Amino acid sequence: MIITLFFKLVSRIQFLATSTNQHGVHSPFVFDFVTKGLYQKSKKLALKNDFLAVQNLPKKEEKILSNICNYFKINQLYTNSKELENSLDNNYKLLYFNTIKNFMFDEAIPNSSQIFLVIHGIHSNSKSFQKWKSICKNNQAIVTVDVFYFGLVFFRREQVKEHFKIRI
Repeated sequence: MIITLFFKLVSRIQFLATSTNQHGVHSPFVFDFVTKGLYQKSKKLALKNDFLAVQNLPKKEEKILSNICNYFKINQLYTNSKELENSLDNNYKLLYFNTIKNFMFDEAIPNSSQIFLVIHGIHSNSKSFQKWKSICKNNQAIVTVDVFYFGLVFFRREQVKEHFKIRI
C-alpha cells in the first residue's frame, strides 16, 4: 500500500516535470484535441448516469473523460472490441478499459482511424506504467497521449508515430 502511494507520488512529480500544455504540441490533430477538448469547460458531466463502466471515477477523472467524449461526440462507450464490430459508421468510437492490467493488442481491436482507446490507471503502479510504456512502443499505436489519469491510443495511419504527455 505504501509502495503504491509512493510510486503514485513520484510518478506524478515526474509527469509534471516532463509533460507539456498545448504550447508544446506540434501535431494539428492533438493540438486541436487539447485546446478544444481537454481544456474546455465541460458542458456535460453526467457520465455516471450514461455509462456503467465509469461509475466509480473520481470527479476530476470524470470531467476529463467527459471532455474527451464531448470533443469526439461520443454517445456510446464500448468496453469490449466485439461490440465495435456491429457499429462501423464514420463516427469516432471510444473503446474504454478501466484497467491496463489485462490489456493486450490483438486482432480483436479494429485498427481504424475512427476508433481510439482510453485506458484508465496507467500511473497506478509500476507494472501498469511499464505496460503503458510497452503500449506506446507498439507499432499499432500511432498517437499516444498520456494525461496521467488516462492513456489515449489513436490509430491514425495518416500521422507520424508520436507520444504526448499533456498536463491538465
